[in-house]
Amino acid sequence: MDADQELKSLKRGLKAVLLINSQGSLAISELSRGLDLPRTTAERVLMTLLAEGFVDRDPKTKRFFLTDRVRALSGGYSDDSWIAHVATPMLFETTREIGWPLIIATPAGEYMRTRLTTDPATSLNIHRRHIGSEIAMAVSSSGIVHLAFLDPEQRRIMLQILCESDDPDQVPARDPLRMRYALDHAQREGYSFGLDLGRERSVSVPILEHGQVKAVLVMVFMARGLTHEEVIRDFVPRLKTMAADIERLAFSDHHLPVL
Repeated sequence: MDADQELKSLKRGLKAVLLINSQGSLAISELSRGLDLPRTTAERVLMTLLAEGFVDRDPKTKRFFLTDRVRALSGGYSDDSWIAHVATPMLFETTREIGWPLIIATPAGEYMRTRLTTDPATSLNIHRRHIGSEIAMAVSSSGIVHLAFLDPEQRRIMLQILCESDDPDQVPARDPLRMRYALDHAQREGYSFGLDLGRERSVSVPILEHGQVKAVLVMVFMARGLTHEEVIRDFVPRLKTMAADIERLAFSDHHLPVL
């Protein structure tokens, strides 16, 4: 391979990393379209990144997503350091007080991904979540809140993606009236219980950075332990206050470092 070919390969690899980062996850066909490459070339780019450990592939959906190794490219810088320095101590302290687990979730393609969980701080007999676990955006309380607080054009595009998804858990996105009601409620009230009302339930509120949704704060609870009315009365105000405290401590301009 000559120098020009090596540079082209490097550029394609870097562009692929940037595109996957912006979308959360990509299929080979999506990378091919996004970078205007032949499918075989797009596949070689992704397989190279896979071999080097910069991406991984979901065996079920066949979609590629970035791994933690990408962080090594940033020289120690992380835009999500607020999760460790601000959110983690706050969430664990609150879980010890209220008894219910708390989660920070962010979007990853069609799903909401757990970035922080206080499950280890509880003794409840619940489904244990781990960092990196995902849940369908169309049904989860975190997904509904994320969609509700997106820019309208981004929300329209994301809803279209969910409507076309092969994942059966995303089917509610194909019901525009049901989805519009859920999103309007989340926008108006500032919280959502989502559309999956099973034995274990959750309520979510947005975390905003300068008016844009940055992440979602989630509280998991048992249906037999709390009614929705009790959650709204006793916990939603506290969750909103926590979210506001995180926003103030992590994203306010006067807390930015002086360069």
